[in-house]
Amino acid sequence: MRVIDVHIHVGHRSEWTEGAKKVWMDTGPYVPEIFDAKERQLPQEYGDAIKEEGVFGGILIPEYSPLTAGVMPFERAVEINRLHPELIPIANININYHSSPMEAFGEQLKGGAKGLKIHPIHGFFYANDQRLYPLYKRCEDEGLPVLFHAGTTLFKGAKMRYADPYTFDDVISDFPEMKIILCHGGRGFWYHIAEFMVKSFKNVYIDVSGLPPQNLIKYFPSMKRFPHKYLFGSDFPGVPGIRKNYTTLQELLKDEEMVEKICFSNAYNLFGFWKEGLFEVKDRDEIFGVIDDGSKVYKGLIPEDRYHEPYMPMDELDKEMERMRFYGYRKDLKLLGVMAKERVKDMTLIRHAYVRRDSTGQGIGSKLLSFIEKGVETEWLLVGTWEANKRAIEFYKKNGFTIMDNKDDLLRKYWDIPIRQIETSCVLGKRIKK
Repeated sequence: MRVIDVHIHVGHRSEWTEGAKKVWMDTGPYVPEIFDAKERQLPQEYGDAIKEEGVFGGILIPEYSPLTAGVMPFERAVEINRLHPELIPIANININYHSSPMEAFGEQLKGGAKGLKIHPIHGFFYANDQRLYPLYKRCEDEGLPVLFHAGTTLFKGAKMRYADPYTFDDVISDFPEMKIILCHGGRGFWYHIAEFMVKSFKNVYIDVSGLPPQNLIKYFPSMKRFPHKYLFGSDFPGVPGIRKNYTTLQELLKDEEMVEKICFSNAYNLFGFWKEGLFEVKDRDEIFGVIDDGSKVYKGLIPEDRYHEPYMPMDELDKEMERMRFYGYRKDLKLLGVMAKERVKDMTLIRHAYVRRDSTGQGIGSKLLSFIEKGVETEWLLVGTWEANKRAIEFYKKNGFTIMDNKDDLLRKYWDIPIRQIETSCVLGKRIKK
């Protein structure tokens, strides 16, 4: 199972309205594991819950709709993305909430947003409101996708007239090159209109979030003829289960090629977010391949009695994966580099940093290191390496690390390595929090 979920909501549970909690959020099984006792989202656990369902990548959606859904600010998406780089934040603008929509959009883009979500029915405005047109123009010019809530809603206070599909038709016609996703596919009264739009316009797609997957062919009779225009979305956390929805869709379509398009490749190609970048990696075979290739640079460099092939046997890797998180850099799905992070006592350690030999010099190590630094909660970040590995030592120095004088004490306290390795290694450190 490999899924891209294009519709994931974020925010503290306390930021959603009481009505939204009851009719939507609490219908899913995830609440106990992704929020703390004070109803605050737990960024690490939030992303873990999503990825444990088989999600390869996803889109995180904030929302500013105080009268219906609540105010779940953009910062909530950033908090999750900081720990889960494959979960991508997008902006949200409500022209009745943001006094300067373009300025607010610009701030969210600077903060890392890769697209835009518009909630007309929750915010009491029309999709074709001229105040939104400068935002659409920027999205069209920069290739940023725009997701629209299209259809009815369960939230009390919302007014259905703001979901009028003909207002979306204006936007589609006025911005023919903008990537447009009709979320929920016109849920309620307008499935046939949304279906007509994806069949008629090359730049329009439907995400099936918030819809019972067993009913999709009833809602969209031509879905099997146009599978390239549909995207998998769950509406997390208000969903019975991401994997459950995927399995139901499999059973409905009975065509693995079609399922792969709707659940993965359509989003992969349309958004482009996951074609190159950082991911958490849990596939032992992928990690082993990178370490085995990258470690061959040690041959003839480190003490001969410390080098062997494979440099890290699979059983050893399995034990390491139980204790630490591995992050990787992918390009066109291929894993090119890895770097692990491990919390030991009062320190955070960088472990097992390797890049494939044919991919060195491309900044992959720097990108992995920068990402890991952002998630460090201890005062110091440490890394151990061979004294003979001058290239690695210079790399870390270039990124703000310094050689630690008490390396023997550090290696004995925070690492579990043989005495011989302690004798031939050094430790570099960077103070993260002062």
